[in-house]
Amino acid sequence: MSSRTSALESPKASGDALEAHLIQSIEELEYVGDRTATWHDARTTTLLEPTSSLPFFGIVLVEPDVPVEIKGCQIETSNGSSSTRGRFYVKRDAHERLLKAGGMYLLVVYLPRPGLPQVARAIVPATIVDELLADRWYEVSGSRSENEVAKLAWSHVIDPATIDPTDTVGGQYV
Repeated sequence: MSSRTSALESPKASGDALEAHLIQSIEELEYVGDRTATWHDARTTTLLEPTSSLPFFGIVLVEPDVPVEIKGCQIETSNGSSSTRGRFYVKRDAHERLLKAGGMYLLVVYLPRPGLPQVARAIVPATIVDELLADRWYEVSGSRSENEVAKLAWSHVIDPATIDPTDTVGGQYV
C-alpha cells in the first residue's frame, strides 16, 4: 500500500465499498460472491430500467439474470506532477467471460473522500466496453491474478460536461 493512511482509501477497498453500497441500494441487483463467479459482482434479479441517477448507454433496459460487473474510478488521479481523469481497470479474462455472457458494466465515478461520494454512474453493455478497449490491452507480469489488462478513462464513456463534482448521485455512505 502507498502512503495512504486508511485501508478504505486503497483502490481495492474503495471498489469493495462501492460495490457493496450499490448492490444494497439498487434493489434489482443481487450480490454474486467470488465462490460463485470471480468475473462479475452482481446479477439482476428483476427488470432494471434507467433512472436519472443510473443512465444506460446503448440499451433501454436490462433483463433479469444478467451478470453485472461493477467498476469504480476516482474523478481524477495523479499522473506524476499533474492529474488526469480516473480510469477503470479491466481484467481481460473477466471481461471476456462477461462479454460471452451478454453482461453489463456498472461504471461509477467517485470523489476520493470519506463516504466515496459518487458523481456519475452508468450501465454499459460489455460489447460497448469491448469496442472502447480495442488496442488498449497490455500484459502484466508478476504474481497478479491476470495476464492482460486495460485501462479506460471514464471520459471515454461518460461526457465530462455532464459531471458536477459538487452534485452527487446515489448518495454517499460511511
